[in-house]
Amino acid sequence: MLSVHGFGRNGRRMERLALALGREFTTFAPDLPYHGKSEWVEQRYSPAELAGLFNILLADYRDRPVYLLGHSLGGRILSNTLPFLDHPDIRDLALVAPDGAGGRYTNWIDTLPKSLIRPLAKFTERPRYLLKLSNFLRRRGVINRYSAEYLNHNLKDGTFRRRMAGSLRSVLLFPPSPAKLEVALKKREMKATVFAGDRDPLLHHERLEAVYGPLPSVQVVPYTGSHWLPEQLLYDYYLSR
Repeated sequence: MLSVHGFGRNGRRMERLALALGREFTTFAPDLPYHGKSEWVEQRYSPAELAGLFNILLADYRDRPVYLLGHSLGGRILSNTLPFLDHPDIRDLALVAPDGAGGRYTNWIDTLPKSLIRPLAKFTERPRYLLKLSNFLRRRGVINRYSAEYLNHNLKDGTFRRRMAGSLRSVLLFPPSPAKLEVALKKREMKATVFAGDRDPLLHHERLEAVYGPLPSVQVVPYTGSHWLPEQLLYDYYLSR
C-alpha cells in the first residue's frame, strides 16, 4: 500500500492503519515535500517528479499488487500521479476527503490566476503584512475565523512558512480533473472509491458528489465523521479487498 497524507501532516499519520493491516499489507507512507523530515531543495514539485519517487519505492514489489490511499491533499496528489506510475498491478485507489474538488476553504486556490501564485507564495515567506491583512479581513467578515486561524498556524515559523509557500507553488500542477482521472482508471481497468465524512467542515459534499459521482469507475461512499482519517472504516475496506 502507498499511503499519502494531507497538508500539514506527515507519513506517521498513516501509522496506526499500517500497523493494523500489517499482516496483509506492506505500507509505504512517505513524507510529502516540505513536510515531516523530507528534504526538497526546489521551490515546487510536479506530478511526474513525485511519481518518480513513488516508482522507486515500489520498484522492488513489481510481483505484488499495489493499493493507493490518499487523504485530503494526498488524494489530489495520487489522482494526478496515477498516469505516471509504472507498476504493472495497481488494483485500487481510495481518496479520503480529497482536496480540490469539493473544498470549502482550500478550493479558492484553484480559482486564482496562475500569475498571482508566485507573489502569494512570496508573501507567505514574509508573513507579517499577510497576517495583519487576514486579521483585518476577518474582523470585517470578509474571511471566516477558520481561514484566519489557518493562516496564523501555518505562517508561525520558518518551517511552516516554507511548507505553505512550496505547496502553493505546486498545487496548481495537480488540478482536480475528473475526466483525466476516469481515463487513467479505465486504462488500468481499476476502480476508485471516494470517502466523504458527513460532518467534514472542509468539504462541500454536494460539489464532491457532483464531481466524482458521474464517473463510471468511481464510487462515492459517505460515512459518519469529520475530516480525520476514518481508520476503522478503511481497515474494514482493505480487509475486504
